[in-house]
Amino acid sequence: MERIERYRQFAKFSQSGAINRRYFATNAFDGTLTIVGLILGSYFAVILNPITVLRAGIGACIAMMFSGFAGTFFAERLLQREQIQELEKAMLRKLDKSLPSKASNFVIISSAFVDGIAPLLTGLLCLIPIIAAAMGLITWNLAVFVSCIIGLAILFTLGFYIGKVARMNPLVQGAQTFFIGIGTVIAIILIQLAI
Repeated sequence: MERIERYRQFAKFSQSGAINRRYFATNAFDGTLTIVGLILGSYFAVILNPITVLRAGIGACIAMMFSGFAGTFFAERLLQREQIQELEKAMLRKLDKSLPSKASNFVIISSAFVDGIAPLLTGLLCLIPIIAAAMGLITWNLAVFVSCIIGLAILFTLGFYIGKVARMNPLVQGAQTFFIGIGTVIAIILIQLAI
């Protein structure tokens, strides 16, 4: 309980909630569109084996997870270090074990974790119909269609959530992200048909 309370203190001091929400929304968006693109690309490449697509999809999710974690870890570490150094200059002393320093480390780890887990979760959600097709529960064509619907639903939900947090019209924001998804799907289909 004491550790949880300490983490809450770090989160409040560093305002990591806003940072993590931003990272989650950004990388969840990327993860969703990447997996939908992979599934549609496989469909038009006439890859009819769902297990092959599932393996590629899981590989992509894992790659995005590590990429998100590492990229955010290094970027946030640099940013947080700069902020602590500026604070140290202003206060004319080292802040190694102070609350600002510990909160800074908390932001680095928590934001890297959130940025890594977001595309993994949304990507795996989009792959659920492919898993069902691999188990013989639904047809390959239906699996591709349902995966796209799940992807679009995730994008709408992300937009809706962003709208709520930003105190904008959540339905408008949800519609915007939904239509970005529709545009992406149409672009993939047109490019695949043109090749």
